[in-house]
Amino acid sequence: MPDDKPTYQDLENEIIKLKIELNIQDEIINTIPNPLFVKNKDFKYTNCNDAFASYLGLPKTKIINSTVYDISPKELADKYYIADCELRDNSENQIYESKVKYANGTLHDIIFHKACLINEKNEFYGIVGIMLDITKRKDAEQALKESEKQLIELNATKDKLFSIIAHDLRTPFNSILGFSELLIGNVKDFEIAKSEKYIGLINSSTKDSLILLENLLKWAQSQTGQIKFKQKRIILSSIIREIIELSNSIAIVKDISLVHNYSDEIEVYADENMLKTVLRNLISNAIKFTKTGGNINISLISEQNQVEISISDNGVGINEETLKKLFDNSTNITSRGTANEKGSGLGLVLCKEFVEKHGGKIWVESEVGKGSDFKFTLPSKKS
Repeated sequence: MPDDKPTYQDLENEIIKLKIELNIQDEIINTIPNPLFVKNKDFKYTNCNDAFASYLGLPKTKIINSTVYDISPKELADKYYIADCELRDNSENQIYESKVKYANGTLHDIIFHKACLINEKNEFYGIVGIMLDITKRKDAEQALKESEKQLIELNATKDKLFSIIAHDLRTPFNSILGFSELLIGNVKDFEIAKSEKYIGLINSSTKDSLILLENLLKWAQSQTGQIKFKQKRIILSSIIREIIELSNSIAIVKDISLVHNYSDEIEVYADENMLKTVLRNLISNAIKFTKTGGNINISLISEQNQVEISISDNGVGINEETLKKLFDNSTNITSRGTANEKGSGLGLVLCKEFVEKHGGKIWVESEVGKGSDFKFTLPSKKS
């Protein structure tokens, strides 16, 4: 009876044959540019291509016989393990998206395509998977979304500019033209007091138009990123005095007192042009919504690392519904002043943008019929 036991030579030949087959398998999977891996039924890696090892920055010897917990951060390994269990239990192909940490420490967006390995007895004995890096695609999609968002915002800016130019800016110019034509046509017949009244109205309308134009320009520049932000140490009292002098003629026409109570020593670290825009708008608004004979108080409180500036009036006040939308650009809230003055709704939006640019905050406390108190903070030190 012949001996069927394999000889040593037979075993050696089988080993050589297996090695050749494994080498061929490695060569085949290494031709695949995407990372590819094979796991056994215990979810241990049994093979992978060079791309997989390269992405992880590990030699194959460290990957083989390891689990996801050996080569990945735990929060990611948990997700991989759960996905492997679901694939094993359902025995269906699996596609899902996850993050993978590469050798350089960066996290990439990856789509996993995985399938079960089934033996001749229809038993699960492993997983084969391939990874598709979609990071660049997702970055491009995000960049496209940002571009679309910027385009929508620019179009909204353009539409609002045209709307204000067409409506709000026309009103003060019509007033200037109307009053000046009255003066020209009746200069000999008008009494001095009447002429002075019309000249005062022309002056205040002109200043309103100038403020509106400056707000339009600065708002358009802020929306398109053209405003340069340059902080420096500023003595607040000198800036406030300058803005009060510019606003005084409008206040005088309405017989409104501008009272300021602060120290010459208080300083802020701010952009001078932005600070002037904020103060000019808040003081102009206070004058607009204060009745003849009213008072406006400007005060400063120096706190730790910041200064609180307050512009309070005893004017008409603001209702709760309007307060909620006051600094919201999308609502475009405008109200006429006590002397029928008109605004664009941009002033407070600009104030909010410029104050927040400094890391400060702006808010208002108001009661209908009793007045409003607009407050904002600015840093007193370079941060």
